[in-house]
Amino acid sequence: MHQDRRHLIIGTAGHVDHGKTALVGALTGMETDRLKEERERGLSIELGFAYFDLSDGSRAGIVDVPGHERFIRSMLSGAYGMDIVLFVVDAKEGVQEQTLEHLAILDLLGISNGILVMTKSDLATPDELAEATEMTQEMLVGTSLEGIPTVSVSAITGAGIETLKQTIVEQVALATKAEENDGIPRLYVDRVFTVQGFGVIVTGTLIGGSINRDQRMVILPQGDAVRVRGIQVHNEPAHVAQAGQRTALNLSGTSAQNIQRGDVLCPIEFSQVTDNIDVSLQILSSFPRIIEHWSRFRAYLGTREIFCRLILLIDEAILPGDNVQVQLRLEQPILTFRGDRIILRDFSAQHTVGGGEVINPFAPKHKRFTPETIATLAEWEEADDARIVNTVLLNSETLCMPESFLYYYLPHSQTDVKAILKGLEAERKIVRWDQSGRTPLVSDAARTAAAKAEIVEVLEAFHEAQPLLAGQNASQVRRKLNLDELSFEKLENRLITDGHLAKQGNLLRLASHEIQFSEEAETAKETLEKLFLEAGMNTPSLNVLNTLLPEYAPKVLESTFYALLNLGQFVKIADNFFTHRTVFEEVSELLTAHLRENGTITVAEFREMAQTSRKYAVPFLEYCDAQNLTIRDDNVRRLHPRHLQT
Repeated sequence: MHQDRRHLIIGTAGHVDHGKTALVGALTGMETDRLKEERERGLSIELGFAYFDLSDGSRAGIVDVPGHERFIRSMLSGAYGMDIVLFVVDAKEGVQEQTLEHLAILDLLGISNGILVMTKSDLATPDELAEATEMTQEMLVGTSLEGIPTVSVSAITGAGIETLKQTIVEQVALATKAEENDGIPRLYVDRVFTVQGFGVIVTGTLIGGSINRDQRMVILPQGDAVRVRGIQVHNEPAHVAQAGQRTALNLSGTSAQNIQRGDVLCPIEFSQVTDNIDVSLQILSSFPRIIEHWSRFRAYLGTREIFCRLILLIDEAILPGDNVQVQLRLEQPILTFRGDRIILRDFSAQHTVGGGEVINPFAPKHKRFTPETIATLAEWEEADDARIVNTVLLNSETLCMPESFLYYYLPHSQTDVKAILKGLEAERKIVRWDQSGRTPLVSDAARTAAAKAEIVEVLEAFHEAQPLLAGQNASQVRRKLNLDELSFEKLENRLITDGHLAKQGNLLRLASHEIQFSEEAETAKETLEKLFLEAGMNTPSLNVLNTLLPEYAPKVLESTFYALLNLGQFVKIADNFFTHRTVFEEVSELLTAHLRENGTITVAEFREMAQTSRKYAVPFLEYCDAQNLTIRDDNVRRLHPRHLQT
């Protein structure tokens, strides 16, 4: 057993009046029937909770669940999170109706660690006890509880109680799961109430990981953000609650009216809910009806009861005893992970229909009866972890996915998930981004490589079609590839870092790209440069270039002009005002020298110095202000402090 985990949850199951509550009392010395109605009727209606210490140092929380069929929902709430089940059968009465239904539910939940407890042994003869034990053990054959140890006890005389405690100790090692210590913490609420002076209290069994005092969490499905003000474990204050503990949390940020049984507390980063799930479903052979498409059922997950529609995808109908893949359309969203166990009961809550495992917690709507759908469902049920990661990433709407989303599909400890992803990264099957950031991202390696190649291909085609342009607008490239902004940014940065691309402003180009002038464009280039050099500051606007240089086609003239701009030979001072780089540098040097000698300059003084008009002088000085060459002081300019000589 892990040294840091000394907590487990023991559940009881069995027919009403078979002595479950009395057994818990004999083990713990506590009364679990907390409602007045329960004590008066001798019938457990709600879940009861108690705890006791074992000889190996473990503290066992024990959940006494009601056996009466009217309260089967409470039984399901208690069964969730059980490490060990005490399967209780009256030594004199033997197996009864609810015994069978509880066993069916435990089997569907996959609970395999348990002890068969034959109660009221003092009221049965040795022959009756032997016969009831043998019949019950035979009933367990073929279920998840087949072969569990048997202990006979009497809550009245105390016979067998110490033997039962020792048998529980022997089962503890089998009850420890790695993901419970380092998994995603989930607390499915089974009670909510208000305590004066404290506020809202919720209770439940903590599944996976731990919860700390002052931790920020979220209540689902409503999405309320809360803070854990205080923690009690087994009625004692604690700084942290650990997996396998019965836990009471004092919450701030919500009210008791906003929470109900079945809601779940979880970390904010693992709070995505779903209302469409694919399930591998085992129908009980005892269910008395054929199941048809779109039948309405009650689904149970954790402590939650929720109505759903059953979507038949492979067969027109399901027979009792069938094992099939189906889709459940939930009437309210839930939090669920791949591998979670789910139970179905009929709409009237009279019969348990069956149960199984969630195989895809965020399932798309499938086309019924198609070979593609049948193959997809089979793959989801059978795929190993590596294949699941590959499938999720390939089918993601976005290339880059938050790494935390994969946890919904990998029901392991967080340490194991990180190891799985690290291994896939080493095998170059996935790409992991921003591991030092708050939201680590991951993408499929093949899909990533294909997207990078597409970006290069788009730019190659652009350069071939527009050889005089420095590059293509990055947003145009992204839209052409239909990539979301975040994924495109990651690809773009990686390609730039690897030396494949370069970016100037919003223009993206291949790193190897150089502007190529045709023979005609080369002549136009020389003509334009000469024109702008001779014009000095008094350059022509773009809309008159065609008139001034009619010997060139307008398209050639325009593309050549912008090529010179991208190459830095022309400087854009303002809209429709461009100068040659040489002219700009000469005028800037004259301006700098004047300011260093005289301290200030007016627009009129600059206009005269640059041999230009106010039309050009004002925007030129404003451009110098924007470039931090000058600084405006009322009606004069001064040299920007960064250019002052020391």
